[in-house]
Amino acid sequence: MEPTPPGAAVSVRSVYKRYSKASPWILKGINLTVEKSTIYGLLGASGCGKTTLLQCLVGRHFVDYGQIQVCIDEKKLLGHMPQQVALYTEFSIAEVVRYFGYLYGMAARDIHRKYRYLSKLLNLPQNDEQLCGDLSGGQQRRVSLAITLLHDPQLLILVEPTAGTDPVLSSIIWTHLIELSNQGKTVIITTHYIEEARQ
Repeated sequence: MEPTPPGAAVSVRSVYKRYSKASPWILKGINLTVEKSTIYGLLGASGCGKTTLLQCLVGRHFVDYGQIQVCIDEKKLLGHMPQQVALYTEFSIAEVVRYFGYLYGMAARDIHRKYRYLSKLLNLPQNDEQLCGDLSGGQQRRVSLAITLLHDPQLLILVEPTAGTDPVLSSIIWTHLIELSNQGKTVIITTHYIEEARQ
């Protein structure tokens, strides 16, 4: 195994991935290095392999060839917002936030404090007893983003975090991500919006 480049949060070397021997390569000879304390934007057309690469980074898929190294102190310090919202629709907003907070090992008071902050930041519904299944798609994505940010992860991997948001909220989210990178966090983000990627 090659050593991780100095200062790298993520290192990908000559990675190949396909879903069966008969299928074409989704990832073919991918190399990238993501420096710590940066925002790294993955920009590309639908179907080009962005989501597959991120699923390999978080351990949901194994690569066929090559090497991936993710440099965080503990696995729980990774925050991943996937493309498909993964909320328990029969839970209220408050319940699903507490559930994931406890999974992250957070104390109840810390969950409450951080959720109140994120609720204002992301303009979440004021009624946190509302069931997740009754939320609009955009509201569900914002709750999903709040859960991803809840435990103050060292590495954030976000798929389209501003999808379905208005320009004002999109700007607020980007400002927050920049603040996190200034605090030493690393952010990997996919987006279809070229102007966002240029930031």
